[in-house]
Amino acid sequence: MAKARKILLIRLILGLNLLFVFLLLLAYLAPYVPPTILWIFVILGIIYPALLLINILFVLFWIVLLSKNFIYSLITILIGFSTINNHFQFNNRPNESAGETVKVLSFNVKNLSNNNEKYADKTIRLAIQNYLDSQNADLICLQEFQTYPTKGVNTIKEFQAQLQKPYWAATPYLEKSPFKFVDLLLILSDFPIVHQEELRHHGKIFALIADIKYHEDTLRIYNLHLESNHFGKNEYEIFYSPEITSTEQTSTQITSLVGKLSRYSKIRNTQVNLVLENIEKSPYPILICGDFNDTPGTFTYRKLAAGRKDAFVEKGTGYGNTYNGRLPAMRIDFILSDTIFKVNSFEIGHFEKSDHFPIMSTFDLSLN
Repeated sequence: MAKARKILLIRLILGLNLLFVFLLLLAYLAPYVPPTILWIFVILGIIYPALLLINILFVLFWIVLLSKNFIYSLITILIGFSTINNHFQFNNRPNESAGETVKVLSFNVKNLSNNNEKYADKTIRLAIQNYLDSQNADLICLQEFQTYPTKGVNTIKEFQAQLQKPYWAATPYLEKSPFKFVDLLLILSDFPIVHQEELRHHGKIFALIADIKYHEDTLRIYNLHLESNHFGKNEYEIFYSPEITSTEQTSTQITSLVGKLSRYSKIRNTQVNLVLENIEKSPYPILICGDFNDTPGTFTYRKLAAGRKDAFVEKGTGYGNTYNGRLPAMRIDFILSDTIFKVNSFEIGHFEKSDHFPIMSTFDLSLN
């Protein structure tokens, strides 16, 4: 009887293992399936790291039991090596460059208010300002920047003065803000900005584009903030609340999360298509910075990164988490470049005055 129970238990565990093998295989397809066709793949792409970890644990479990069943998860993991590569990096080292390099920094500063805890808080604003100053970046792309014209506070001028950036481009998220503050996408530059434009969806900005004069060449910089998933406090609770909630409440939270992922991933798909249309028309090589609100396992990332260098993949280390909020760790902030540019280094700054971490990369932008 005990032997029969053991065999049954092993079969149940193997069945569960094969289920997670199947889910991991589906997650590999997520970057190739538009959310407008099957939005469920967005979720599979986002939870890829968890699916990978579970399959690794199954490999270890079967090895401990000296069972050949470890082969199912192991082969599945190896099939997705390129996906692993987009999420994890361990052997990269910064390049030493004898020539001139350009440091690019991208940061969602969450309204300069530490995740909306204190609007117009001078201490938080100054801390972010001082941090950016200490990084000495040549090009800075900021998302969710904020200024307060009704309070006589012009944060663009404050930042520009302290960071000694003679050139800047900015555009409001909403063409007419109903609030006392104004949210902006902002680019600060050491190099002349000779042209700027913007991309909007239903009146809301998601891309600020600036052409930068770099010596004798011109580069096009994309500062992106793709559509958020707009999770509310109730949805976040499912990830961080220690309290035991009812099955009904949990079900409502999950339904809300899934509904928002479905709705807003489709908007990001539209926005990505508009960005790619603009890139196709660009007469200049490009750099893409910003908050994509999607992970490397998604359709959004694959479309934008296709044929380009991802600074983290080139020179990053570790898992690459850029999110500092109430969701599981994930990489949703990116710096991408044309392949003609050489990536010398990449770094995630663990500066905790926003729900994102700043990311920085140095490039050799010489076109010669």
